[in-house]
Amino acid sequence: MNVFLINDTEKEYHWGCYGTSSAIKDQLYANGVDVITSFSCKDGSKLENSPRKCLSVYSKNPLIRYVSKLYFLRFFKKNLPELCKGIEESDYVIINGEGTINSIHIATRFIFFVVFLAKDVFNKKISIINHSCYPKINKEKQVFYYKNVYSRCDFIAARERRSLHIITNILNVNATLSFDSLPLSIKDLKFIPPSYYSGKYVCLSGAVNYNVENSKFISECILEKYPDHKIIYLVGSASGINYEEPTVIKSLKQYMPKMIVHDAKSFGEWLSVIKYSEVLISGRYHYSIAAMCFGTPMICFASNTPKIDEVNKLFGLPNCVTDQEQFSQALGNIQQFEWKPLLNEMCTMAKENYKFLNS
Repeated sequence: MNVFLINDTEKEYHWGCYGTSSAIKDQLYANGVDVITSFSCKDGSKLENSPRKCLSVYSKNPLIRYVSKLYFLRFFKKNLPELCKGIEESDYVIINGEGTINSIHIATRFIFFVVFLAKDVFNKKISIINHSCYPKINKEKQVFYYKNVYSRCDFIAARERRSLHIITNILNVNATLSFDSLPLSIKDLKFIPPSYYSGKYVCLSGAVNYNVENSKFISECILEKYPDHKIIYLVGSASGINYEEPTVIKSLKQYMPKMIVHDAKSFGEWLSVIKYSEVLISGRYHYSIAAMCFGTPMICFASNTPKIDEVNKLFGLPNCVTDQEQFSQALGNIQQFEWKPLLNEMCTMAKENYKFLNS
């Protein structure tokens, strides 16, 4: 079987995304796929006029649908010939949804057009796996687009219960409950380096929705609770530090000048820093999941969608925090909670992403 993988994040964002994409490819090969060709949403979203209007292929007006199909098919064949060729030559198009399918934005529009291209033009089987689904359900037009896209898919796996509920009850499409694939890469890793630091330390990260105005109270609370610990701000990916990080680092350094910025150069190094920390404080989804795999105590800041909250709820973990009072309270209660490794449970659920390959 020849698979065309959309939204390959192996070289994007941070090492958690690398681990997830690596796991997806490993699982596809393990389940009988012969060839995987990858395409990133970043490449697709660079097109000036592309995803902006391409959802008109789903218009209720037949004439608009027809004209849009002709225009955008020609447009994509000219500007992204490798995308069209990859879909045409594949047996199955698999979309790694991750947190990308969140409302309607550039990358979402690109993915939604890919679904149309794969199903309506090239008549391919399509799966959306490893993902959260959060349309703005109070916007009728947005729900209309989601319904059109999801109804075209042959298999859908949602990585938490709220997304599953939205897909099955609001979009009225069958879906399977799964989990993020990162734990599968962690389980398969043969070696995680020992701690890079002597003594105890706090591991800290930013968030996709990080507010630098919170840096003052975050720093003050950490220094009060852990006065003798090193403070490690963890960054890193296969392509280097994410562009968002310098602003966050600068804001925290004002209040924690001794904070160490650790730029992990490998997936194993990134995991090691999380595994051996006294506590992880993070608003990043994959950082939190890595900590859960090891049973590392953690405090999660709420992200831009409920995805972290839903994971915490699924495994009975403390709620995400949103303000100074909640953060201070979470720090005070952190040792009262019984933290345990969740790697095996998470891996079992993550494998649900791939059961369609054996059906």
